[in-house]
Amino acid sequence: MFRITNRMMYNSTLFNAFRNNAGMMAAQEQLSSGKRINRPSDDPIGMMEVLQFRTNIGKTDQYLRVMDNADSYLNTADSITGSAHDQLKSAKELALQQSGGVANAQTRINAATTIDAMIQQMIQYGNTRVGDRYIFSGQRSDQQAIDANGNYVGSQKDLRAEINVGTTIPISVKASEFLTADMSPAMSNVAGATTLASLNGGTGVPGGTFTITNRLGASAVVDTTAGPITDVNGLLAAINATGLNVTASLSADGSALVLTDNNANPIQALSITDGGAGTARALGIEGSRNTSVFTGTDLNPNVTGTTLLSSLYGGTGLPLDDIKLFNGGASATMSFAGATTVQDVLNAINAAGAGINLTASISASGNRLSITSTNPLTVAYATDTGSGKTADMLGVGGGRNIIPVLQMFSAALKANDTSAILGAVGLLDSTMENTNSVRGTVGARANQVVSTREAVDQSKYDNTKLKSQVEDADFLQAASELAMLQTAYQATLKSSSSIVQPSLLDFLR
Repeated sequence: MFRITNRMMYNSTLFNAFRNNAGMMAAQEQLSSGKRINRPSDDPIGMMEVLQFRTNIGKTDQYLRVMDNADSYLNTADSITGSAHDQLKSAKELALQQSGGVANAQTRINAATTIDAMIQQMIQYGNTRVGDRYIFSGQRSDQQAIDANGNYVGSQKDLRAEINVGTTIPISVKASEFLTADMSPAMSNVAGATTLASLNGGTGVPGGTFTITNRLGASAVVDTTAGPITDVNGLLAAINATGLNVTASLSADGSALVLTDNNANPIQALSITDGGAGTARALGIEGSRNTSVFTGTDLNPNVTGTTLLSSLYGGTGLPLDDIKLFNGGASATMSFAGATTVQDVLNAINAAGAGINLTASISASGNRLSITSTNPLTVAYATDTGSGKTADMLGVGGGRNIIPVLQMFSAALKANDTSAILGAVGLLDSTMENTNSVRGTVGARANQVVSTREAVDQSKYDNTKLKSQVEDADFLQAASELAMLQTAYQATLKSSSSIVQPSLLDFLR
């Protein structure tokens, strides 16, 4: 016969009382928090789903914040390009007025003052900021896009943002697309094509030494003063000849040096140490990488005579259509058949320009060409023929060259050159057409942001709804359960107090 002791009854009574009490607390927590799952132990599998939904919602919130910034950049870019177009309309009206017989040298001098102020306004447009970022500088958004002389000094790489999974878009345009051309050459490994002196915006690379230590710990010194090494081709060859089994090449976009360690079973990082002259630093490869591939920084080469035409515009090249040269009353149509380097283009223009008193050269900024009249009483300019873009992309025509065209127009007004003033009308038409095209590009990107925002908003709603279905409590069910547990708890206490006497349960009634 099994004997039930008082202790067993006490323990059973306490166990049931605590169980009911715990159930009431859980139900009360669900009602107060509104959540069915308040900690992983409530539902481990459900909590995993909730955490994934929270992660998805967090990502969508991040994308929405990025799109807010993109909206600001694109709306500002739209406003600025619209304002630039309006200014160009005013400039064209002024050109038509000053090309007529009513105008004279003095009215043209006065008009030049207006155009000079417009040039400064265009420079300000190019250096527009949203927050602390210059929106027309490309990836160099911490720097101004246009210098005081109206040259583009930003990056040729777009400022981009990821607005959704797998969707990255440019969130503005570069000033070089509508204010002043930047031919932005990629580096070339062809002998003589890219000189070391042209790198880093024309500041070059100081001669000196640097030490490469491969991932096995072996080292070799490269000395650019030996020979000396004057171009990128020679530099790559010198690195490849070190015997370290480290291969030097150019990045896919031709903007940086890439060192690849081909050794197996590495024991340390691949490192490049400067010899003191700053050579490695200027080449963008100083430092170390605990990987087999060391990609340097953007070396931003300037245009030189040896620059290959195929290297221009980041390696996309330059179309070689005919252009037309003008100076005073003279003109000449220029063809570039067979040209492969920038010097070939310069030679062709200068050969044709000898008869119309103009010369072509690389601009002081080192990123486009310029043409100059050798006659102080006239102003030279160029236009594209047909649907060509060569003069535009060389920086000597209209299209993307608002600031150079306005500078040419101002010079024509000051020189009282009616032929050039009339020529400015056509150039201004070309810049207005290009500005409208750029503004259309901005609008297309803005529309993409809008449509993507709708998809991201829907994704956030869906994830929030699914998370709620898993995580949130059923209020009516929780309230009903709490009432049942309260009744059961009270019944447990009352029945136990009757069975187990005397006990502490008497004092709990």
